[in-house]
Amino acid sequence: MQWRLHISGPYETRSAYVDKEVSIGRTELATIRIDDPGLSRLNTTFFIDEGDLLVADENSTNGTFVNGERLTGRPRILRDGDEIQIGSGTRIRIEQSGPEKTVLPAATPKRPEIPSTKNKSELAPSAATPSGIPLWVYAASASLTLLILILGGVAIYLLVRPDKTVSNPKTPALTKITTFSVIPVRVIDPLGGEDEEDLDDLIASWETAEEEIKAENVADVTVDPANKDEADLNVTAAFLADRIRKAMEARNAETGIRPAGLNVPKELFGDGVIKQKAKLREMNARGYRQPMDFADLAAKRLSRELMEMPMATQSFYLDVGGSASDAPFTSFAFPDQRQEIVPGNPKFDAIARLAANFAGRKYDLNNPADRKQMRMRLLRMFHPRAKGILKEIADAYFQRFGRPLRVTSLTRSMDYQILLNSNNPNSFKVRGEGALPPHTSGCAFDLARKHMTAEEQNFVMAKLAEMERAGKLDALIEYGANACFHVFIYDDGIPPRM
Repeated sequence: MQWRLHISGPYETRSAYVDKEVSIGRTELATIRIDDPGLSRLNTTFFIDEGDLLVADENSTNGTFVNGERLTGRPRILRDGDEIQIGSGTRIRIEQSGPEKTVLPAATPKRPEIPSTKNKSELAPSAATPSGIPLWVYAASASLTLLILILGGVAIYLLVRPDKTVSNPKTPALTKITTFSVIPVRVIDPLGGEDEEDLDDLIASWETAEEEIKAENVADVTVDPANKDEADLNVTAAFLADRIRKAMEARNAETGIRPAGLNVPKELFGDGVIKQKAKLREMNARGYRQPMDFADLAAKRLSRELMEMPMATQSFYLDVGGSASDAPFTSFAFPDQRQEIVPGNPKFDAIARLAANFAGRKYDLNNPADRKQMRMRLLRMFHPRAKGILKEIADAYFQRFGRPLRVTSLTRSMDYQILLNSNNPNSFKVRGEGALPPHTSGCAFDLARKHMTAEEQNFVMAKLAEMERAGKLDALIEYGANACFHVFIYDDGIPPRM
């Protein structure tokens, strides 16, 4: 019996037979490398176990779906005709050829033979106990009990012992299979083979969702109407609640990560990662200083390098800041240096100046509730050039569907992003300042999509593809727990030099 994988990726199709083990991903760590930015470095592995074909997800960012159902936990046995979906646009059809595996019934163990006592003259003479029972009966019983204990111990050992490891020079060493019951559990890399120095992995793995915002936890923002530059920040928590309700209201059609009829344009799973990497490198080369903590975000707001966005408008609302704490502000430096920001700390001036006049509002740094509200507002920081781009997308969506877009992330400080990642099993911590995650650049934002129908998602994707062709942005579709459209704008308005 042979198992064959028919693989259809975004740019190519191919077939492969599974002899012992075949892995698929977007790097050389995998046996089969597919050009699909939605794949993890090592995404999914197919392997043979006693003639059965099984599939295991290597803790990939966007998951492995078997016949539309996400694979979690133990590997799953596959059948002829099963469909596997991975990455942004890779499909795999399973084909079985050759004779079916024959399952033999388990043999019935023979019961130990005990000599008959009908004709005692045929037995060797033996002594008897005071009760009249011959000693040989006790001896046979003891021997049988010992035999049962030995066989039971052997059975337990065979049940729990590790199976043999399948070696493959192109896959990581952690491919040991441990057999319990019917389906083996694979020991997999908890990072899915991710590389903390690779920006592809940063973009995929740092898309960590915050807690959803609750309007009752958000304070009204009041700005002097005479301040024309920031008058649009005047938004009440009641208006935010209204926009949340309208955006999340029930639809009459199917919604979800992959609703029927979803058509992803090539712009959203093509070269977006490559362009973002190139532009982020340019920003680093020009001396962009990523915000390491909330004090750095405060400094960027004071200098107008980044601007604050209104928490809600008619056409969008910001679902950001839900994970903000009310703890004292701390500074952050790599690898994990944290210090409370108090008078005398070099970063105290920026926090104190902003707290004294945050667009006309004063906050008390000794008040936990005020610190939480300041954090929420600082997480609404955005690059000035990006505001018009977000508004163009949101206005078009609102005009078509009468609902606001849900924006799930704007700019994050490095320490806040690391805090979110500490609860994300698919992510990792960046160990140095050399890396520039997109959401610390001020140029990236995410648009949630799981609550949208296929028609809504297709409309947004068509708009993003149109703007990408015009050189205004790069966009990616992301799957998994934080399914969204990841959008990146150019800080200088110029597409990267490729």
